[in-house]
Amino acid sequence: MAAEPLHILVTRPEGQQHGLVALLTEAGFRVSQQSALTIESLHLSPQARQRLVDIDQYHAVFFVSANAARLALESLDDLWPQWPVGVHWLAVGPATADILASAGIPVEMPASGFDSESTLRLECLRELHGKRVLICRGNGGRELMAETLRLRGAEVDQLVLYQRSCNVDFCWPQQFVDVCLVTSLQGWHCIAERVPPQCRVVVPGERIAAQVRLSHAHVLLADSATDQDMLAACLQLS
Repeated sequence: MAAEPLHILVTRPEGQQHGLVALLTEAGFRVSQQSALTIESLHLSPQARQRLVDIDQYHAVFFVSANAARLALESLDDLWPQWPVGVHWLAVGPATADILASAGIPVEMPASGFDSESTLRLECLRELHGKRVLICRGNGGRELMAETLRLRGAEVDQLVLYQRSCNVDFCWPQQFVDVCLVTSLQGWHCIAERVPPQCRVVVPGERIAAQVRLSHAHVLLADSATDQDMLAACLQLS
């Protein structure tokens, strides 16, 4: 008798899970989805909006997520009928890069890793004395990017475009879950107490894995948070 396919829980925010769910389903897994986090856009203050008006004054603009890219573009479309030249438009990974590229922006991103550490290795961020960098992001999160850029001599502004919070409607599936996919540390903190000890948790990158291991024994590492890398990690379990 063939083994029953693994049951995988995807916890990405609403609207960001469809590609991964489709890949997992096509690969033969049983898939459920429950968002660990909710994403709410924030009203831009006059000062924040001015940063978008002056975006051509920045050496580089870094988008930390697909949400940051999407929300920034909604405002930029009204302000810039043509994208300013001479700006390095930086995406943390493929999903973010795709949003920028679809708007006609010549985007740069890391070759692998798809996190702040990888982005900081880009050539355009090595020498920053006297240059300005804008970081488009959500609330909370790490300050590694801003702190490192300042140490390299940059003047750093941050544009907070959305708020992430725990999904109060999150409900652990009644069916046994073999594998839970977690793509951010904040998401893990929102659901950690709900995850059964025997459930395997797949996370992107050693930084997140190290934190999850503090409270959960069965942690597996994906190369990154991309759909393909999360799928690859699951395939190693089947």
